[in-house]
Amino acid sequence: MKYKLKNRKLILVNVVISIILLISIFLVVTSSFYMQKLSNSSTYTNATEVIKTDKNIVRSSKIDEFIKNLKTEKLVDEVNIKKEITSILLEENGKYKAVLLDYETGEVLDIADLIKDDRNEEFWAKITSLVYLKYPKFIADVLTQGNGENVYFLKDNELIIYYYGYEITPAVKEDLFLTVNYNEIKDYLNITVDLDEFYSNEDGSVINTSKKLVAITFDDGPGPYTNQLVDILKDNKARATFFMLGSNLKNYRSTVLNVYNNGNEIGYHSYAHKNFKRQDLATIKEEFALSNEILKSITGTTFNLVRPPYGAINEEIKNALDATFILWNVDTEDWRYKDSEYLLNYVLEHINEGNIILFHDIHKTSVAAIEKILPVLYVEGYQLVTVSELAKHFGSELELHKAYRYFS
Repeated sequence: MKYKLKNRKLILVNVVISIILLISIFLVVTSSFYMQKLSNSSTYTNATEVIKTDKNIVRSSKIDEFIKNLKTEKLVDEVNIKKEITSILLEENGKYKAVLLDYETGEVLDIADLIKDDRNEEFWAKITSLVYLKYPKFIADVLTQGNGENVYFLKDNELIIYYYGYEITPAVKEDLFLTVNYNEIKDYLNITVDLDEFYSNEDGSVINTSKKLVAITFDDGPGPYTNQLVDILKDNKARATFFMLGSNLKNYRSTVLNVYNNGNEIGYHSYAHKNFKRQDLATIKEEFALSNEILKSITGTTFNLVRPPYGAINEEIKNALDATFILWNVDTEDWRYKDSEYLLNYVLEHINEGNIILFHDIHKTSVAAIEKILPVLYVEGYQLVTVSELAKHFGSELELHKAYRYFS
């Protein structure tokens, strides 16, 4: 019995040893196979010549050679986009220059190489529409003709187009460029790009705090030229405040709505242009309430701002209406000087940041003057906003029953 038991133990030990040996052999073979596969799949390169990517694509050494051999140009930025494109931004003599290169081959590319053949027209139509959204018409008309030099720089999530050599009148002093988020053009590109979940393109409506802000205001309307004036404002990326007569609202309902829908502000200029100081307070309040009802039926809003005819106002009048009173500090007297060239020169001589400028939209010559004035003010660094926007920019909370002439 003892011999049999001992023999069984010996057999068990041998079996265990055999199993361990087999497992060891399997692990050695598997490890060798894995290392060989890893070795075969690896690419050993000179790190100064190429960059290893997770797509097993290496960047061409031509790109590094190009950057290394730059002479007069200064390297501003370098972006590798999805291991497909290397976008390089250079600066020379105050101008940008961009170079697009195939990431793998180092071949120089053109913007046209990144656009799908069957979507070329749509791509450029989109760019054109974005130019008109950002810039006034007198600038966009020129930029979209392509008679200058365009520089295309691709970033991780947007394309930037710089514009040089375009002859614009009046002459523009700022650098001209367009930022295009890839969300806007993704369907037209034949490269892979990152998309932003939340984005907004430049559309010319955002207040630019680097510009000098002023408010141009129009009294006595709406009238037969008001719609034309709204178009001129829109073409020049400008907004204004229209102080309207209550008695005119019903006859110009569509015009009132057009003013409102284009981002302009509507204020109250009495019901029939009577001097508030010659009216009793009860009548002033009744006409204000009536005008508010009419405006609300058109736009869904009521008057927050009041400009008294002739600027005639006192404490009793200010306390009678729940509104803010807006006067002016630059009076063009366009009702007297019906000369658009005179009005242009007058504004340029008297304008300063924070001004509230008085015009009337019932005079054809005033509308013609605005068409001349707005492009000049734009290139001089001004942005035209509503009175409320101007007040907010200068940190002034418009208070009820108070009057304001300008902001600083």
